[in-house]
Amino acid sequence: MEKEIISDKVSLDFNHLLLCYNAIEKARMELYWAVNNSIKAGLKPSNVLPADDVKVELLDNNEIVKLTVPDRPSKYVTGSARTAVKERWINNIAYSLNTIKNKIFFDHIFVFIKFYLPSEYSDVDNVDIKPIIDGVKYAGIVPDDNYKHISFGFNAQYSKNPKTEIYLLEYKKIPEKLLKILQEL
Repeated sequence: MEKEIISDKVSLDFNHLLLCYNAIEKARMELYWAVNNSIKAGLKPSNVLPADDVKVELLDNNEIVKLTVPDRPSKYVTGSARTAVKERWINNIAYSLNTIKNKIFFDHIFVFIKFYLPSEYSDVDNVDIKPIIDGVKYAGIVPDDNYKHISFGFNAQYSKNPKTEIYLLEYKKIPEKLLKILQEL
């Protein structure tokens, strides 16, 4: 066990602390979703864009799911507003996917995100994609959001009309399907 002496009286087992932290974080997320029954019931959550603003399409014989969000994740929001923005993104993605949940399920999903950004000089690696991935997980179309079940990639381009396109496909079909998605640019 890895221990570090903090003072001459207290030592910490960091592996044990890490396990405790992970358990607390998992319990916190489960509590959030237990309280937010509206999403689990397939109902529109209170903190969401109007339903018709997030477009969901099934493409290529239902092998590709495409979501179009008329917005982009913001990297500049801080404090409680940041929490609300993240929750809005998670809820939008989960709610939108719940509308087609009975038609799709993936064991290992590849999430490809196209950002259409309002500046030609945007630093795309600073865009927060975690709410998108969490929304996919909470929609229940994949068993978990760990590396065994979700992989992702993204690219970006300039657009006067910012938006985010999210493509979901079975991981093992990446070579065949991703080329179609990339050719749409």
